Amino acid sequence: MSYKARRCKAFRQRTPRKAKFALGCVVALVSAVGQAVAQSAAPTPASQTNQDMPKQLDAVQVTASRVVREGFEAPTPTTVVDRDALEAAGNLNIADTINELPSVRPSMTQTSTTNNSNFTGGNFLDLRGLGFRRALVLVDGRRFTPTHVEGAVDMNMIPQGMVDKVEVVTGGASAAWGSDAVAGVANLILDHDFLGIRGVVEGGISAQGDRKNERLSLTWGKGFANDRGHVIVSLDAHHDEGIQRMKARHWGGWTKIANPAYTETNDEPRQLLIQNGRSSVMSYGGLINSGPLAGTAFDADGNPYQFNYGDLLTASTMRGGDGSLGIENLPMQAPAERRVAYARAAFDFTDSTNAFVEASWGRSKGVSPSLVRSESNITILRDNPFIPESVAHRMDELGLASIRMGRYSRDYGQSMTDRSTTVKRLAAGLEGFLGDNWSWDAYYTMGETELMVYNRGHRITPHYNFARDVTTDPVTGEAVCRSAEARTQGCMPLNLFGEHQMSQASLDYVLADAWKNTKLRQQAAAFTLSGDVYELSAGIVSLAAGVEWRRDSVNLMTDELSQAAAFASGNGVPFDGEQSVKELFAETVIPLLSDARMARSLDINLAARLTDYSLSGTVSTWKAGFSWNVNEFLRLRAAQSRDIRAPSLNDMFSLGSTSLLTVFDPELNLRYSVQNISSGNRDLLPEEADSLTFGVVVTPSEKLGFSLDYYDVRMDNALITLAAADTVERCYSTHPQVCGLLTRNPDTGRIASVQVSPQNLEQLHLRGTDLEVTWRPEISFGDLILRALVSYIDTLTLDDGLTVSEMAGQTTQPTVSALGGQPYWRGNLSARWSFGQWHFNAAARHVGGGKIDHTWTHKDLNILEHSGRTYLDIGGSYDLSRDTGQNVTLFASIKNLADKDPPINGVGGYGTTRALYDVVGRQYVAGVRFRF
Repeated sequence: MSYKARRCKAFRQRTPRKAKFALGCVVALVSAVGQAVAQSAAPTPASQTNQDMPKQLDAVQVTASRVVREGFEAPTPTTVVDRDALEAAGNLNIADTINELPSVRPSMTQTSTTNNSNFTGGNFLDLRGLGFRRALVLVDGRRFTPTHVEGAVDMNMIPQGMVDKVEVVTGGASAAWGSDAVAGVANLILDHDFLGIRGVVEGGISAQGDRKNERLSLTWGKGFANDRGHVIVSLDAHHDEGIQRMKARHWGGWTKIANPAYTETNDEPRQLLIQNGRSSVMSYGGLINSGPLAGTAFDADGNPYQFNYGDLLTASTMRGGDGSLGIENLPMQAPAERRVAYARAAFDFTDSTNAFVEASWGRSKGVSPSLVRSESNITILRDNPFIPESVAHRMDELGLASIRMGRYSRDYGQSMTDRSTTVKRLAAGLEGFLGDNWSWDAYYTMGETELMVYNRGHRITPHYNFARDVTTDPVTGEAVCRSAEARTQGCMPLNLFGEHQMSQASLDYVLADAWKNTKLRQQAAAFTLSGDVYELSAGIVSLAAGVEWRRDSVNLMTDELSQAAAFASGNGVPFDGEQSVKELFAETVIPLLSDARMARSLDINLAARLTDYSLSGTVSTWKAGFSWNVNEFLRLRAAQSRDIRAPSLNDMFSLGSTSLLTVFDPELNLRYSVQNISSGNRDLLPEEADSLTFGVVVTPSEKLGFSLDYYDVRMDNALITLAAADTVERCYSTHPQVCGLLTRNPDTGRIASVQVSPQNLEQLHLRGTDLEVTWRPEISFGDLILRALVSYIDTLTLDDGLTVSEMAGQTTQPTVSALGGQPYWRGNLSARWSFGQWHFNAAARHVGGGKIDHTWTHKDLNILEHSGRTYLDIGGSYDLSRDTGQNVTLFASIKNLADKDPPINGVGGYGTTRALYDVVGRQYVAGVRFRF
């Protein structure tokens, strides 16, 4: 009996296996009987055919539990997106499809991270909206090499052409899979057994003619040595041109400005959300904004003209006019490209032992411009020879020694960020059987990520200050830097009047390239043993247990100018660090009842893990749950778990910049400046979360069923980084434990410095409900499947000890990578109809609206809430051949068919919340899939 046949026989005998064994068996069984890989947790009919929507895993689970056997239904809800669903979704990137699930918040995508160089072009999953740091990404049940210093995995690095299905566990899973699984696990399961050649060539474009996409994927698999061995190679390439400017969409000019009619006593709001809001103190070529010459602006050639002020004028903003529009030069979506190569070889040495080795290489690139340097208080002295003659003459008449100018420096003050991530990964392992009822596996992985961030054309602050202070050389009569010392060091005068009027020599002096190189290395090894322990009257007690070891390290280097804090922002400080972890884990399934009254079956699922971190100490996680099949129509499931997220290498080892900030000292009753020292914190503890899920699965018929699951997550010791002023305030109020971050001068008694670093101070509470309905109605022709996924969030509360923030029902986003608001409702409704060689699908994706910020009143903004959006998608395909072994399929789809704009809420200065709503508009995708 071959290794694969033996694996399937063991599965049929209800023997528990680790994930990869069960998956291989299921794939083989499916090939024999022609059914889907996974059965629906809402009803079984969905499992009897391929679908275009995610499926709930029920009878056969790989990720929700390490104990996998026929008949066991894990108590943790799991959503499955199979290959058919991935293909029907009409996305060129697998991350976009996962982000459309109601339980996933698209917080870290190409559209939401354009203004953060650390994530440009990346795709990081955010399960339940708890933050990308609290979601664990696995590939074939094994950790993937981290691609970011925060420990997260960029989905661009996964070999997309190899993915057979994606399983998303939306519940705590730390006891089964370890740290970071607070919000859940996304497990990408690869198709290791493919034989032949398959590929896809596809492209897409938006209705506006931008965001051109091209993707090419090719996979080849072949058996050898009488099919005891198998080798597979896959290549994937994707190019996305992105959307270069916010103004590429008609709604891209919405922004907030100050309200000139506002007073503390009237009914007017402090800010207005309007279209075409502009600066009243800055223009692109320069604007004199104070004194008797205020209103004198300079065109692109440096010629003076009378500035046109718009309406709703305040001291800094206005609507319309000639002022600068701050967001118009920012990209709506960063251009990106990725290349991924994957190879795997496996061999059955005996009928009970298999070995494999796999290697992957990936590179992802993203490009985006930085925020434009803008200043409203540039002092120009009268003897600056670049001042236009007519303005200089007026200054002399008025006796002005200087003018103050505002300038939005889009001509030179916007650096370009090139972000490149390269991942190399190698894995090898053995797996086999011990007798008829036990299996084992062992593996070792090693990987390295190199993250290179270039900021091209970054402005050097001291050089800029010297170069803009210009006078005339009394000997040569030429414009020179005023500082003689700066001149000896190469200072060249900078002409700020007009656009592109500065010399190349001055730009070479003022601008430089900043870079940051981060190398992450990970090694991991594990051994797992699983099998039957004891047979009770209700069934077999099953066990999976094992050990794991992992070591992660980081080395971050930066350029010399950044180390000297020469730039206005982004001054990285080199650091390195390492942490290792050793773990023991065990999981068991105990059948309590079988074929009893009111209990067709009742299984208890218990799991525990002991984790020892070299720096963060020892911590334990656990899970206890049950799965109760009351009868063939009704099943109840529940689970309670303790989960953790360990501090990342960046949390512990980072070394940031030093600056001066003002604080209030309650001890001396004085306000003064102190040194602000930013750094990591090696004394951090793991975040701890208690998660509860309870659900009911109802199947009134073979064609109809639904599942409803309630979840409640409460987290303590969540990490938060306080500002220096907050640290001092809390030392003398709510959190005396942070007083150790203050250092006082022994002579003066004043605070000399405040260490700003992550602390275990925040609490988090998330509560909500998930609903899934599947219906396969009888129709006279073809096969029709209807499916609905709905998520309702009741509570998302952040408590930092001073302030309690309710994020559910609001849509604000404080920062790119932080937790943000979430609408109460999100949902997907899909339909797929197949008839012969034709396949058609349609979907409606809903993202709710809500208040922009719960704390705002009519005195804060003129718009306080907004409606949600429902996006319609359609698609279809035609099989040129119905031969199951060889086929060519033509396909096309349209995303956001109605070309709906996002709601306008002004979040983050971008008009809308990019982490929630579609900012691209209607998109077309077409291509061809082939298999031989």
